[in-house]
Amino acid sequence: MSDYNNTYSSHKAVFGEKPEKILIDFYKQIDNSSPVLDIGAGQGRHSLFLASEGFAVEAMEPSEVGIKQIKELAEKNSYPIFLSQCDLSEFEPRVDYYSAVLLFGLLQILTRAEINSLIKSLYNWVAEESLLFITAFSTEASSFVLHKENDKEIGKNSFEDSNGMVRTYLEPNEILELFPDYKVLHHREYLGEEHHHGDGKMQQHAVIEAVLRV
Repeated sequence: MSDYNNTYSSHKAVFGEKPEKILIDFYKQIDNSSPVLDIGAGQGRHSLFLASEGFAVEAMEPSEVGIKQIKELAEKNSYPIFLSQCDLSEFEPRVDYYSAVLLFGLLQILTRAEINSLIKSLYNWVAEESLLFITAFSTEASSFVLHKENDKEIGKNSFEDSNGMVRTYLEPNEILELFPDYKVLHHREYLGEEHHHGDGKMQQHAVIEAVLRV
């Protein structure tokens, strides 16, 4: 967590300022009768976007710096964002259900056990017609080979490095197998453009993205 605090303190938009394209393309299909839950909200690019479009949002983020940055921008713009600073394992929903749950960049930093636990919890956090927005890493990524060669394998295509950082990769189409009871509105797997986060080195991810409806 200290790594995220340091990174967020040094850069205002580590992962960019714009929301993921699939959110821009599909957010109008979210039922606005209940809040949207943004898990691992980071510095708030998705929460702030939805709030600017009139959605009530709950941003869950472990980093105190990330939460502070979201709070400042939400107050500045009078956006309806409720902030939950906690780990995923500590999270308790504050409403009966969420109209959408955002899982951007989350699955790849969870262990297999944590992913399975999250999937079970989601059934209790959503209702009929709720949406899930997901991005994850694919085993087609070159970084998958590096982790497999250099790091400790802790689960299926899941690794932990010497600093305790977890990286979990999904096989092609596995995202659909993880959520078999959901209707697929969008599913794409592709090699993303080269980019960097903050002052980090250039990297290129094999990306999985999906928009699912309960």
